[in-house]
Amino acid sequence: MKKATPSLSVAAENDPLSMRQRIVDAAMALFFRYGYSRVVVDDIARELAISKKTIYNHFGGKADILMAGIEQFADRYVTGAEAILNNVDLTFRQKLNDYLLHIGISFSSVNRLFLDDLKRSEPTLWQRMTDFRRDVPLKNFAQLLDEGARVGYIRDDSTRQLAVLVYVSAIQSLTDPDFLTQFPGAVTVGIASNPRETIEQVINLLLRGMLTEKFYRE
Repeated sequence: MKKATPSLSVAAENDPLSMRQRIVDAAMALFFRYGYSRVVVDDIARELAISKKTIYNHFGGKADILMAGIEQFADRYVTGAEAILNNVDLTFRQKLNDYLLHIGISFSSVNRLFLDDLKRSEPTLWQRMTDFRRDVPLKNFAQLLDEGARVGYIRDDSTRQLAVLVYVSAIQSLTDPDFLTQFPGAVTVGIASNPRETIEQVINLLLRGMLTEKFYRE
């Protein structure tokens, strides 16, 4: 973790909101890349080419930065979800596809290494992140599922809730390199290396299945 970005401008350093945002963004990127416990305030300062004092002017310590990062992650997720769900210009099919993609891209960035490390280092914040990952997608998704059931596009039974759980679990697993290494290359060779492509493949499988029309005709 020796890499450092060019020094921030004086204007950025003098803007409390801008500096706070930069600190959170840089810290979260480092936490996700290396694990929470392996990153110290010195690393964050080095990444931004600022002093530790500047960081402590905005946050009491690393845990406070992480808390701000979790809240920011949650706010961005909810804002993006509501923008999709409340967009009257989208068809139901477009809403469903865009929302599933939003879930996948958002949560694929939170890798297993980070969560496992966080559980050991900051169990209270780990629980906060876990609760959010569990509750918010299901809560927001209910609005879309209800809309689909009303117009007859989605079955009005428990399978729709099960589909969401299967989807979220699949995204969390298939975007985790450690999970994929458990399987022979012949099994994983067709899985895209790009997270977005993997997510789109899972969406296609969830919505269309892997069976052809011939299967149902015979």
